Amino acid sequence: MNRQVIINADDFGLSLAVNRGIIEAYRAGGITSTSMMVNMPGLADAVHAARSLPGLGVGLHFNLTYGRPLSDPAAVPSLVRENGLFLDGKIRRSRNAADVAAELDAQWNRFLETSLFPTHLDSHQLLHQDDPVIYRVMAELACRHRIPLRRSQIEHPHLPPPALKMTDRVLLDTYGDSEGLQRLLHYIRSAPDGMTEIMCHPGYVDDVLRGLSEWTEILERELRVFTNPEIAWTMQACSIEPVNFNAVRERPVLSDDGVSSAAPLKKTTVPRSSLAKRRSRSPITQTGRHANHKRRRRRSVTPSGKPSLP
Repeated sequence: MNRQVIINADDFGLSLAVNRGIIEAYRAGGITSTSMMVNMPGLADAVHAARSLPGLGVGLHFNLTYGRPLSDPAAVPSLVRENGLFLDGKIRRSRNAADVAAELDAQWNRFLETSLFPTHLDSHQLLHQDDPVIYRVMAELACRHRIPLRRSQIEHPHLPPPALKMTDRVLLDTYGDSEGLQRLLHYIRSAPDGMTEIMCHPGYVDDVLRGLSEWTEILERELRVFTNPEIAWTMQACSIEPVNFNAVRERPVLSDDGVSSAAPLKKTTVPRSSLAKRRSRSPITQTGRHANHKRRRRRSVTPSGKPSLP
């Protein structure tokens, strides 16, 4: 079975500076795909860039934590604060499924208004991974429109298994430390048969980003990693095919037991000491972003949904 890798940059459309970094990473061969936020100031610039880069896969980055909803805030009360802004993503909230569905439809339609069609669906700050309500709503939309959904590292066994298309595994890590490039190249070289998504956040920093996120300088450090030509060289040397989520759409859907028809994956581990060292320096634990994922972000997920260390 062939090895295929999707390297997806989140937060396209957040700001002009973030867009510029993602575009540079794509042109350098460091990413193959991106996920676009449609309610943020950089949307028009992102759409213009995407139209000029047809090889760049662009999915919908469903956002429930930055800025304002596209829906009338009064119509989605469980998603917003009194001032109409989205609830802070750092604090776990109970969101109403109807409100989530309404806002997802609004963001989906805004994406379609750009004349682009999403290659896939994922969520800002991995909300669908931790919140089964959001997961269910997003899974239903992905099935309805026959587009892939980013694989969750958390099982939602109480959900009916929809006809989902996903990669075989997803790697959620950060690459802004001194060993980031080497760790990324290791992930690429050791990618098993099948399809692997590697998520990243390259970009430049501007005032828009500073006003929204504590994740600032790490984006520029990741940008230096994902514009490094070694990424493309390594994939070529290892006979790994760089693809975007359009390749996932051509794969068979999951079976009724939630398992893909892809070949079984081999589980690999890293030494506990190495993992502990990486966790201790992770920018995630320093900033608090994705605070619920301190123990999850460095795992890959097999078709069974059970996490295994990369």
